Amino acid sequence: MGANATRFVIIGNGAAGTYAAEQLRKDDAACEIVMIDDEQYTLYNRVSLPRYLKGVLLEQRVYVRDQAWHDKNRIDLRLETKVTQVDFEHKTVMLDPGGELRYDRLLIATGGRPNPLTCEGAVSARSVFNFQYFDETKAMVAKIPESKVVVILGGSFIGYELTEAFSFRKLETHWLMRGPWFLRRALDEAGGKIVSLLAEDQGVHLHYEEAIAKVEQSNGAVKVTGTAGFTATADIVGVGLGLTMNIDIFGDTGLETNVGVRTNEFLETNMPDVWAAGDVAEFYDVVSQRHHRMGTWDNSLNHGRHVAKNMLGAKQPYVEVPTYASGMFDSNISVMGVTTEEEPDAEAIVEFDYEGRNYKRLFFLGDKLVGAMLIGKMKGRKKVLELISSRTPIDRREMVLEMLAMPEVPARPAPPA
Repeated sequence: MGANATRFVIIGNGAAGTYAAEQLRKDDAACEIVMIDDEQYTLYNRVSLPRYLKGVLLEQRVYVRDQAWHDKNRIDLRLETKVTQVDFEHKTVMLDPGGELRYDRLLIATGGRPNPLTCEGAVSARSVFNFQYFDETKAMVAKIPESKVVVILGGSFIGYELTEAFSFRKLETHWLMRGPWFLRRALDEAGGKIVSLLAEDQGVHLHYEEAIAKVEQSNGAVKVTGTAGFTATADIVGVGLGLTMNIDIFGDTGLETNVGVRTNEFLETNMPDVWAAGDVAEFYDVVSQRHHRMGTWDNSLNHGRHVAKNMLGAKQPYVEVPTYASGMFDSNISVMGVTTEEEPDAEAIVEFDYEGRNYKRLFFLGDKLVGAMLIGKMKGRKKVLELISSRTPIDRREMVLEMLAMPEVPARPAPPA
């Protein structure tokens, strides 16, 4: 490298870190890029892990980038390496192994780690698994052929993904939720019932307002005791209790953090020449006009590509409605913008159909549509996104539901040349 080449250091080789590195190399052929991660794998698609667990995707298809790609793009990828300290004043990071590394510009893309089950017996139980990393997913896949009964704890998306995968595998699947229904802070009772009906259609056993009080490992199985009367002997216990952002090393450094690393609309932190992207970035969302953290693959990918341009000197705000879309048993779910989980003061209107397993919940702040949740038919999703991103004033909220019920007009063919 030339003496004047800029050194970009990226902490984390997930979607945000890797796509940032890719964009940096595309826009600056001369720069030096060092990417650090404590796992042993090159980038793999966490969104693909549920399909891999279901057995419909081969292991090699989970990988997104291999070592050869990093070599070709001259990205110095240091796997199984921990960042133990960051000195923002002197612009250095301490690596284990590796010692001190200087940076010119730094990207924090550290993501989050799953919250473990902490009840009696959980630490030593070999059959208790989280669902965030490739290694744990591989271990569950290896155990499935000898398994019959699975217990899942968690009333959010990780809990759902585990439940769907195991029910798809035709295992006896028990889904425990600490709340009265799925996504209790974003869905109302009707939305929760729609999800329950979809799960029951697939043979899932649902247990609400129930958690795990104790696990006892015995050979290959584990006895599960619930907090409200549930008991079972399971072959696998899957845990989806949310994530804790990886910000521990930034304590007492002056970096502004909350749940994640706080940034402005340009994904800049309060430290000079330091940006954050992906799950860990608690970024100022110019659409909802609030700080927001979004743990989805698409958001991380878009963050990575966008932040790279700003690290190279652009000053462009990140303008994107945060979205999450997934299959849900034999149906679909989509979350857009801000819900009552992030903004308890948001007001909602709801439309649902139990028999058809369809549900719409729209979230408003004042006269602006700021978010939505759709289950079942995705008709009108594009229009909802347009209304959220444009911040169009809405006089009568029911008008949006009426608009979504209107038949879609097919696009006119282009006139002949």
